[in-house]
Amino acid sequence: MPIYRVSTVEDQGTYFTANNAATGIASASAPTSFSDTAPFAVVTNTQGAGTSSKQMYLDWIRFYETAAGTGATGGTLKMQLDQTVATGGTLLVPKATRGDDGATTVAAIRLFPTGIAATGAVRVIVGSQTVIPTQTTPLAVNTEVFLKFAGADAFQSTQVNGTAVTALYSRNVFSQPPVVISPGWALSIQVILLNQSATSSWAFEFGWDEF
Repeated sequence: MPIYRVSTVEDQGTYFTANNAATGIASASAPTSFSDTAPFAVVTNTQGAGTSSKQMYLDWIRFYETAAGTGATGGTLKMQLDQTVATGGTLLVPKATRGDDGATTVAAIRLFPTGIAATGAVRVIVGSQTVIPTQTTPLAVNTEVFLKFAGADAFQSTQVNGTAVTALYSRNVFSQPPVVISPGWALSIQVILLNQSATSSWAFEFGWDEF
């Protein structure tokens, strides 16, 4: 796995980001269970399976609420790698972060796509992790989850919590294991929004490098 050094990654022109320009995308109405077919997002390495070309090394993922739903009071995360191809949803346009670099990416990132049931090749990377602790009031706009991959630090969370009187946003930061998306593989990001009964909207940002 490459060692993350800003100068090295930038000189190689292999670092990419993608986002939907803070535009909120509506979730499912009631995502109260993990779903292979209705994930939050899917990150795919579009090269053919078994090829010896580029790997994708996730660096970070950030998602935050732009419009509150009805009743959601917490969030739980699941992530799995599989050899499936999601369709539909909102397809992001990745860009290299070096201004004079015109490199193209092997990634296809879809927000709230139509997924496919897990195959026998599935590898569950994170089975169930609370990423938005349960609150006494519905999640407020700007509630945020930041996932940092391959960090050496222990799991951690920094929060500003809601109360029974006034709903405040919370910002939750977590270390994650290293995740490498090989050709023909995809990472499915699934989120339960506890008690939600009507859609909320979320914006997303991703950072990764390719070798």
